[in-house]
Amino acid sequence: MDRFTEERKTIGLIIEDLAIDYAKEIIRSVQLATAAFPNLRLLVLPGLHEQLEYGKTSSFYDTRVHNMIYGLEEIVKIDGLLLTLPNISGVSGGSIFDDAFSNYARVPRVFISTAVTDGVTVRYDNEKGIREAVNYLVNVKGLRKFVMLGGRDDNADAQDRKEVYQKCLAEKHIEFTEDMYEKTDMSIDALAEAERLMKRNPDAEAVFCVNDQVAVPLYSVLKELGMKPGRDIQVFGFDNTKFSGTMLPPLASIGADGMTLGEKAVEMLLRMMKGEKVESAILPTKLFGKESLEYAMYEYTTMEMLRIDETFVYRMFDDCFYRYRSEVHDREEVDLRRLFYEFITRMLRAMISSSMSPEEFNEVRRLIDIFFSNGAMRYTDPAHMVRCIERLQNGMNKSQKTPLSNVMTNRCFSYMKDRAIVSMAADANRFDANLKVERERIRNFFVCGTQFDGGNTVTEETIIRNIDKLSFSNAALYLFEKPVPVPPEGAITFPETARLVCVVKDGELRVLSPERRACRLDAMLERTELPKCGAYIASLVFYGSRIYGVLITEVTGTVADRGEFVAKQLAQILYINEMNHKSDKE
Repeated sequence: MDRFTEERKTIGLIIEDLAIDYAKEIIRSVQLATAAFPNLRLLVLPGLHEQLEYGKTSSFYDTRVHNMIYGLEEIVKIDGLLLTLPNISGVSGGSIFDDAFSNYARVPRVFISTAVTDGVTVRYDNEKGIREAVNYLVNVKGLRKFVMLGGRDDNADAQDRKEVYQKCLAEKHIEFTEDMYEKTDMSIDALAEAERLMKRNPDAEAVFCVNDQVAVPLYSVLKELGMKPGRDIQVFGFDNTKFSGTMLPPLASIGADGMTLGEKAVEMLLRMMKGEKVESAILPTKLFGKESLEYAMYEYTTMEMLRIDETFVYRMFDDCFYRYRSEVHDREEVDLRRLFYEFITRMLRAMISSSMSPEEFNEVRRLIDIFFSNGAMRYTDPAHMVRCIERLQNGMNKSQKTPLSNVMTNRCFSYMKDRAIVSMAADANRFDANLKVERERIRNFFVCGTQFDGGNTVTEETIIRNIDKLSFSNAALYLFEKPVPVPPEGAITFPETARLVCVVKDGELRVLSPERRACRLDAMLERTELPKCGAYIASLVFYGSRIYGVLITEVTGTVADRGEFVAKQLAQILYINEMNHKSDKE
């Protein structure tokens, strides 16, 4: 038996800018990969990027305090590290083992999308996907005016993507000057940069966005100019996040051609933890066409359909539900790829025989129901899926002399589209309903924690006993005996002990008695009271220059969106409570 299934191991994932979609995709892929090992635990330590270069200095001190979370890596027992800090050693790829990061040398580690000279890295092959996009736009679309919304100077991938883009255009004898380029902070706040780029290049025919995030402000600028991506100008991004498929119109993007960065990084790290020698890896990429740049929309031929070849049907699935093969799947999950094969082959046989019995029709509908009920739409974009289904449907109808012979199969296709819409609507309704409940619960928490007037007494215990109103399904709150002050310069020294004051398990709050709360900080993940989760996010509970403790939450999509916000609001209430009691004593 593999020793990773015998011993409890903890992998740390150090990441910056938790709220961006790229970070969420990394966390999700790492979480899925580690979930395959029952005794492997993931601890996410999220920080923030210091954006002094872009004039955003107001949050610099807040960012520095926020990044003190990285110090937990030195305290808790970490057996292996994954790091996604593109600016950790500059674009030049210097040594990681300087004063700031010397502690990372203690354990095996893999750097994701990071340029370092003395570490094992896993990165995307930026050139393959970019070259595919440029070749198509020049050779097929005949475009000649290209521009780019770029990234930070300290981000190695951003600079590499710019250089590759320039090289590919130069090979086509297409001019690309600095006026055709605008650097950004790689966030959705790059509206001014997008405006400057388009103002200098009103005749641009194609825009390459260094990541999917910066396409958001670009879309806003294009809308103001009366231009629609995909119709008036071709737009494509990088990372192929799920977010790109929800944009209007959906954003074409370059992404992993197979295994994701997170999955590969976990594979490499586990080998290193076993003592194996591991070399750095570069993963292939490809362009995923969507409405902003329609590309590689495969047409299904009559001969392929008549053969009902297994490879053809699976390629059909990979074309439509293109995210499925690049994610790790639990063995207990329904095999959507095989299920798709089952009902599509039944439909193809019915097409060949020009008949489908009512029993067979009902069976196909049943399989389609199971397919969409098990989350098929998570692996595609709605518009992309509809186009794929319509191409397959058109191909089937063209293969017959009269569409009437395909009445039942056409009804199956219509049912597929209906189920997809119902599935998406149900997910959206659940999300809206849950969001309303969570907002109301969080509001009630803040009310309970800030009622200092009218003779009410709010204590630390009052706050603790209302933590479940923060709508975390699984969480734990550690508070220090006294707030830890952060000096203007330098790092802090975390106390050796903390108090595990409460846990939330499956939404149920459990407050620990005072005599059971004491805990060594280096054993914070070993407490038996913690929820049994495979992945946690640790957020510092701090306000200003005072750190009150650490909030540990289960890794979920919701926590990634609001976990740090809640931790800060919790700290603000603790701060107000502290100042209120201090003034009472005076």
